[in-house]
Amino acid sequence: MRAAFQGHWMAPGAFGGVPVWLVVEDGHLALLAPGHSPTGYIDVFRVPAHQARVSSAAQRITVTVAGRSYPVLARPIGRAIGPALGAAGAAAGLAGADLAQGRATAARAGNLAADASAFSRLGGPAFLAAARASGVPVRRVGCGVLLVLGFGVGLLVALLVTVITVAVVA
Repeated sequence: MRAAFQGHWMAPGAFGGVPVWLVVEDGHLALLAPGHSPTGYIDVFRVPAHQARVSSAAQRITVTVAGRSYPVLARPIGRAIGPALGAAGAAAGLAGADLAQGRATAARAGNLAADASAFSRLGGPAFLAAARASGVPVRRVGCGVLLVLGFGVGLLVALLVTVITVAVVA
């Protein structure tokens, strides 16, 4: 079984990530980066599948080989946009600008949807399935789980703020 995921490796010292391919084929897992070769790509690593570990959350696939992690994002700009929109929404909330806060929240949801779409379009699910079929241990936490966790933490923070406010006022 062969599958590939096209993304951006968040290499140390690289701004915005290096365009790469994660490839699973013939029982091997490889990370291919642009380089001087007849194909235009060089192997960052190529190992038997059982020597790699794969974890995935939202739009990221992280491959760990020999204790070193290689995070590959489908859409690296999404990682910067999400927190910026969160900060804008928080500032709008503190300023009492409810409409701006609502728009920032909607934009964050749109950013998350764009990340999920890029992950699927660039081969994420097929790569994870092929990696599993090749014997690579794979862990996946999807966007739904992350949304539920975010909602739960937000609810707990709101509850805590309410309890503290009531205790101070009373």
